[in-house]
Amino acid sequence: MSIEDDIARFDWSRIRTYLGYAEMVPYALRGLISASDDEEAVRLGVWIERILLSVAGPCEGCVPVASVLVAALSEMTPSGHRVALGLLSQISAAEITGPAHEQIGAVDVKEIRQAVAGGFQHYVAVLRAESSPEADLYSCIDLMDTLAFYDRSLAAEAIAALESVRTAGRAPDLARSIDKTLDDLDDFSNDSA
Repeated sequence: MSIEDDIARFDWSRIRTYLGYAEMVPYALRGLISASDDEEAVRLGVWIERILLSVAGPCEGCVPVASVLVAALSEMTPSGHRVALGLLSQISAAEITGPAHEQIGAVDVKEIRQAVAGGFQHYVAVLRAESSPEADLYSCIDLMDTLAFYDRSLAAEAIAALESVRTAGRAPDLARSIDKTLDDLDDFSNDSA
């Protein structure tokens, strides 16, 4: 299936976001997937984030956007990939914090996380690859934390992937972030046992 096929699965003119209907979202997704530099990727990522997430929580556009991003991860440019991982991390961690009348469209946080979890094996591969950029690793650590916390069937593989990350020669904050996530997942495992 091509990226265009993934985009065509959704009727963007009926999907609501915080800035109206999502007709422009496919254009932004195509741009992010093929972004030639970090500046372009960040600009598109910020725009997508702004229309999907607010202080009240996620909107109904999160599921289709996450689905397309997950499907395109292996085909993205490095700049687009880095921003997409960060965006998926933010989408997966979003919570409904405002009253129902502030939600845009039908929002199901569990469904959003399931769409993001569609890329779980990709996130694991990024964590295990020795050549992964640190920004990608940070996003995948956050994704493991959120996804494995809410779907315990992912916990064992998430923990194994996090433990496999080689942090030698990298920023000390990376090792701290991994340790904190492992502690979070371990604490939750102990609480639910």
